[in-house]
Amino acid sequence: MGTDRYLGYQQLHDGSVLITHRCRPLQVVRGRQQVSELLSALRSEDAQAVLSRYSRRADGADNAADISCRSGV
Repeated sequence: MGTDRYLGYQQLHDGSVLITHRCRPLQVVRGRQQVSELLSALRSEDAQAVLSRYSRRADGADNAADISCRSGV
């Protein structure tokens, strides 16, 4: 049985990373170091596990309720 892939991400124009769940905004990761760590982890680990871990973090992330989701995320 395969794992459902509900989490996604998109790097925004300001360098931050928007984490989504079913194309709905969850968190925004900001800060050069936090974004760099996230993108590095996405390259070397299971993306769903990394996004899940980062979506629960409070440090370096903001609630993304006010950001609209664009297609292609």
